[in-house]
Amino acid sequence: MFCPACGFENLPGADRCEDCMEPLMKLDVPRPRLGLQQRLMEDAVSHLNPLPPISLPADAPVIEAIQLLKDRKVGCVLAVEGKQLVGILSERDLLYKLAGSPNSLDQIRLKDVMTAHPVTLGLEDSIRFALYQMSVGGFRHIPIVKEKIPVGIISIKDVLRYINRTVLQQGSEEASSRAGASS
Repeated sequence: MFCPACGFENLPGADRCEDCMEPLMKLDVPRPRLGLQQRLMEDAVSHLNPLPPISLPADAPVIEAIQLLKDRKVGCVLAVEGKQLVGILSERDLLYKLAGSPNSLDQIRLKDVMTAHPVTLGLEDSIRFALYQMSVGGFRHIPIVKEKIPVGIISIKDVLRYINRTVLQQGSEEASSRAGASS
């Protein structure tokens, strides 16, 4: 990558020019191509239509959270103190943290088994960033917050539905343009 200020050839991915220290970060940003790649990079999480959050106080018995997961057929419950998000309890948390526990489920509190300080996103964050966070963090759910207050939840299923919808829409548009070109 050549520095626009001095012409020095830097290694790809360099943050600054090795010769003149000119910032290069904006030059190495991936540019979206058309179609799905562009939509993933540019569309906001709000396009995933996040579901309303399901939450409980952090000091609620974990048995209440389990019942909510079962009744609502969801994969996580958010833990709050007041209105602010303090944790998330997923099905995976239950498996890894409760399996073999000698305590009765009504004695264990949500705060004892939740993942504290979960990664969160805002409605304006990109879908690409949501996928990145899920991939790096190894989780399937991300709370959507506004000023630390949960306003929604997204899951990998939401992202996959979005990708499917986008691919089908692009296929329809391509078929329509081919049909229009042949008439």
